[in-house]
Amino acid sequence: MIPITRPSIDNNDLKYIKNVLSSKILTDGFYQKKSEDTIKKYINSKFVAVTHSCTAALEISSILINLKHGDEVILPSYGFVSIANAIALRGAKPVFAEINSDDLNISYKDIINKTTKKTKAIYVIHYAGNACDIEKISRYAKLKKIFLIEDTAHAFLGKYKNKFLGTFGDIGVFSFHETKNIIGGQAGCISVNNSKLIKRTNYILDKGTNRRNFIKDYKKKIIFSKDNRKFYSWVDLGSEYRAPELSSALLYSQLLKVKNIQIKRKKHWSVFKNLIDKLNTKKFYLIKPNKNSTSAYHILALIFKTTKLANDFKDIFKHKNVAATFHYVPLHKSKMGKKFCRYKLPITENIYNRVVRLPLYSELKKQEVNKISSLIKKFIITK
Repeated sequence: MIPITRPSIDNNDLKYIKNVLSSKILTDGFYQKKSEDTIKKYINSKFVAVTHSCTAALEISSILINLKHGDEVILPSYGFVSIANAIALRGAKPVFAEINSDDLNISYKDIINKTTKKTKAIYVIHYAGNACDIEKISRYAKLKKIFLIEDTAHAFLGKYKNKFLGTFGDIGVFSFHETKNIIGGQAGCISVNNSKLIKRTNYILDKGTNRRNFIKDYKKKIIFSKDNRKFYSWVDLGSEYRAPELSSALLYSQLLKVKNIQIKRKKHWSVFKNLIDKLNTKKFYLIKPNKNSTSAYHILALIFKTTKLANDFKDIFKHKNVAATFHYVPLHKSKMGKKFCRYKLPITENIYNRVVRLPLYSELKKQEVNKISSLIKKFIITK
């Protein structure tokens, strides 16, 4: 089976993991800081912390902006559950918004429609690694004095114009899960772009303590202060959110080769894009980067004219041992989502079961690319 995604792992990754085990420093160590510094430099962020998951980074964001009961938060229904959970766990209300049919990103127009006096924040997703209408949404959030958080799980190193995605809003979160372009096992990070929130972020990351103020050298974690009468203590809300050293080492190794990984992903995506453009079919269309944006090339997604065509396509590919799958089921249609949402989202409901994802990863072999291309052409001819 050619899978939807496969991480790029080599001996260098193993080398960095062995270095951690040899050091016997498994938390708050050298690679955690190196990963944070490298990401911060890459995306030109004010503050970056590596977390054990993107889900953790989303939960941190909800604490940082003080979400509480009575607050409303706008988010796309077509997305992963982690945003909705981060909101609901704070007692706030998720307000599900429509998406655009061309890129599956949150609708700017529906954000405006869904904004009320209770709106505390907007969470956007850069679906498939492609920028949403982030410039417009950012201007609108500032005008309304609403927090803007970017879920950039798909879009590490993606850009709008010359600015990296994840740095437009007050907060950006990223995923380095096994399924993403680069990995830390199950890891993520948070980028804080609002200077007023940075100090508190470290407290939340360290279980609500000011522990970080007492640790100046990761090799001497046991020594907190020259004055033994002073100790770190509980100063805020928080949890165990930081990434362990093993994840950080793997992530750092991946960061060193991320540009090469991105080049390969773009090359494979472009092969399929050129093929689909040449075929000029009306049976489906390919989701493409928006104007003025640079994609992270995370997902190869097709939108079919009908659900039947989408299902037939998936069946043919699976029969030939090539993964072809749907993506998100809309959150507002789920058991939990219905507790918050009684209204319809016609575009989202009409399109989600016509979405098909195809394999895209840096290590796709030429024969695999050719096989996928051949099956796409065969489907168009026979269906």
